[in-house]
Amino acid sequence: MNLKYPLATFAGIMTWALVFAITLHIMQLLTPPQPWLLVSALFMLYGIAFIVLTLEVEPAALHNRAGKLLLLLQLLSAFALLLLLPSKYFDYLAILTIIWVSLLPSIMSNRSAVLVAIAVVAVWFSLIAELEQRPMWISALLYGCFHLFAVMVQSATQAEQKAKEALANKHQQLLATQQLLQAASRQGERTRIARNLHDLVGHHLTALTIQLQVAGHLTDGEAKVQVDKCHQLAKLLLADVREAVSTMRQYADVSLFDAISSLTRLLPEQLEVKLQIPADIMLNDLQQAQHLLCIVQEAISNSLKHSGATELSINASVKQGQLQLHINDNGKLAANWQPGNGIKGMQERLAECGGSLQLDKAQQAMQLMLTLPYMESDNA
Repeated sequence: MNLKYPLATFAGIMTWALVFAITLHIMQLLTPPQPWLLVSALFMLYGIAFIVLTLEVEPAALHNRAGKLLLLLQLLSAFALLLLLPSKYFDYLAILTIIWVSLLPSIMSNRSAVLVAIAVVAVWFSLIAELEQRPMWISALLYGCFHLFAVMVQSATQAEQKAKEALANKHQQLLATQQLLQAASRQGERTRIARNLHDLVGHHLTALTIQLQVAGHLTDGEAKVQVDKCHQLAKLLLADVREAVSTMRQYADVSLFDAISSLTRLLPEQLEVKLQIPADIMLNDLQQAQHLLCIVQEAISNSLKHSGATELSINASVKQGQLQLHINDNGKLAANWQPGNGIKGMQERLAECGGSLQLDKAQQAMQLMLTLPYMESDNA
C-alpha cells in the first residue's frame, strides 16, 4: 500500500506521537489525577483517523462520504481534548488542528481550506479565552499563521504532485506518438518498396514468363528443355516476389499490443495494468491508431484521478469486422459522478473513426466498451 504523501504523512504522525507523549508526561505530574484513559482513547482515535485518511484506505478515503465523516470525527476528538484538559498546561494542543487542516486541500479549494482553517482557529481560541477568562488573540494570531502555513504547504505539495502526473501523462503520449511516427515511416518505406517490387519487378517477371512460355512452343529438342527450365525458374522467382510483397505489406502495420504497452510503461506503481490483446490485432490506419491511443490514455488518467483504482484491465477482440476494446478497473466512482469533458472527448474521437462508446457501471466502477470498424491489412 502506497502513501499518498509519504513525507507529509510521516511528519504528521511523528508530531501527533510527540504531542501524545508530552501530554501523558504532563498528566502524571498534575494533581488531581487526570482521566488518562479517556485522553489516550481520544488521542488514538485522532491518530488512527489521520493515518487512515492519509493512506486513502477505501471506503474511508478523503473524497468519500465516510472519509469526510472520519475527518470531522478527528477534529471533534481534538476539541474534546481541549475541553477535557486544563488549557493552561496544554495550550500546545492547537498543534492537533494544524495537522488536521493540512488535509483540507485534498477535498476543497485553497480558498475554502483557508476559510475553514481561520474558523477552526477562531473557535479553538475563543473556547480557551472563555474557559480561562483571558484574552488569547496573540496566541490565536501565531497559531493561525501556522495553520495557514500548513494549508499552503500541503496545497503546494498537491499542485506539484499533479504537475508531475500531468508531465508523466504527456511523456507517455509523446512516446506513443513517437512510436506511431516511426511506424508510419517504416510503413511508408515498406509500402514504397513493396509497390515497386510489385509494379516493376513483378510485371517484368510476368512478361518474361510469358515470353519463355511462347519460346517453349517455338523450340524443340535440347533448346526446348532449357527454355522450359528457364520458364519454371521465372515462375518460381515471380512467386517469391509476390510472397515478399505480401509479407512486407503484412508487417507494415502497428501492433495494438505494442502501441498500448508504450502508454503503460511509466505509470505510477499504484496502478497495475493488465493487457489481454491478441498479437495479431494490427492498427492499419494511423489516424485511427492516434485516436485510439488518446482514448486509452484518457481512460487510464480517469482511473488514476477519479476512481482510486489499483488495477486496470484492457481487453481487445475483433468480431464481425469490429474492433472491441473493453476497459475496466477496480476503483469506485463518487456517488454524484457525471461524465465530463474526458468522456465527451472519447465519444468525439470515436465518432470520427465511425465507432461508438458504451458506458457501464458495475460495483461503482466505470466500464468502457469501445467499438470501431476494424480495417484489414491490404496484402494484395
